[in-house]
Amino acid sequence: MSANFIYEVECQLDLDIVADYDAWLPGHVRDVLACAGFLGASIQATETPPGERQRRRVQYRVESLAALDHYLENSATRIRTETLQRFSGRVQCERRVFKPREEILPAALEPAYCLNCGAPVTGKYCRSCGQATNVHVLSMREVAGDVTHSLLHLDSRVWRTLQVLILKPGELTREFIAGRHQNYLPPFRLYLAISILFFALSALLPDSNLVNFDDGAGNAPGPAAAELPAEGGKSDCDVNLTLPVIGSVREPLSRACKKIRADGGARLLEQFAATAPKLMFLFLPLMAAVVLLFYWRRPRRLYTEHLVLFLHNHAFTFLLLAGAVALDALSSVDLPLFRFFGFLEFLLLVYLPYYMYRSMRVVYGEGRLKTSFKFTALAAIYFVLLAVTIFAGFVYTALALA
Repeated sequence: MSANFIYEVECQLDLDIVADYDAWLPGHVRDVLACAGFLGASIQATETPPGERQRRRVQYRVESLAALDHYLENSATRIRTETLQRFSGRVQCERRVFKPREEILPAALEPAYCLNCGAPVTGKYCRSCGQATNVHVLSMREVAGDVTHSLLHLDSRVWRTLQVLILKPGELTREFIAGRHQNYLPPFRLYLAISILFFALSALLPDSNLVNFDDGAGNAPGPAAAELPAEGGKSDCDVNLTLPVIGSVREPLSRACKKIRADGGARLLEQFAATAPKLMFLFLPLMAAVVLLFYWRRPRRLYTEHLVLFLHNHAFTFLLLAGAVALDALSSVDLPLFRFFGFLEFLLLVYLPYYMYRSMRVVYGEGRLKTSFKFTALAAIYFVLLAVTIFAGFVYTALALA
């Protein structure tokens, strides 16, 4: 099979249109690929120094020079005019055509084979499994260098992700929607790591007032609080179970109620804390489906876009709550200066609703009034569904104790 021609378009962008251009570019490339003779394309972002115009390069594979000429004569003017009308001269493009050349291999050498899958290899990596061809037993120096590189690379992604997540509401979601994934942690992994951090911190600081199950006097409820009723009396469990309850659930709930009274609910809360992260995995996809109903008109959004936004926003929420738990613990120290940490905790909690509102404006690009209306409606639905989810979680946990 003969090689294809490469038609390359490289554009320099003004800094204020980079985000809009990146969101628009995939659709533009698909329009070009719809022309006869175009086989595929790749979008590349070249590295540029800070402050200079950004560069984007698109390389199209074209089956023949005749197909490229046909495109330039019949479709190129229309497509370029649409680009100029949208960006008003803030994009400068250079175009190049690369002719195919045959790949030359040394005739005297036999082809190499991948040590992993056995497929023939002609380059540095196996096309079947991706393993490098220069596999060998690493020296201690190479091992140390590999570990150092991996840690530094991971740290750069972590800190870059956290910086954008904290300082720019909605921007991390917009980066993923635009297809720029390489420099950031995946949304699910980010949410999972931060949620684990929050629940672990809450467990290490059980006396925090932010996540507190005390009896109001600073004492955790215990067996002493669960006095048995007098003879002939009726326990709280008996009273509650006079409500209509499915027959098969009545007896387990009665047993669970007695166990809860026996230890003041300590075990119930402990088990529910372990169940809460699992409940959120059910709750977030449900809320993403609700948001889909609010954005069904053009430009129509995919379900995964809403889910990514919820994962990022809840990752920020857990990160903020982890900070609030730490500040609450510090503010409980009986020293005058430490009371200031309580004020910082209050500021964090007040900032959270604005962060959610701002992220919606950035991702969906709607006006303040429309965003405020949708934010208010979604907040009401959110707390109703959250209450139902928490109630179901407590019921499930109680039945597990029976």
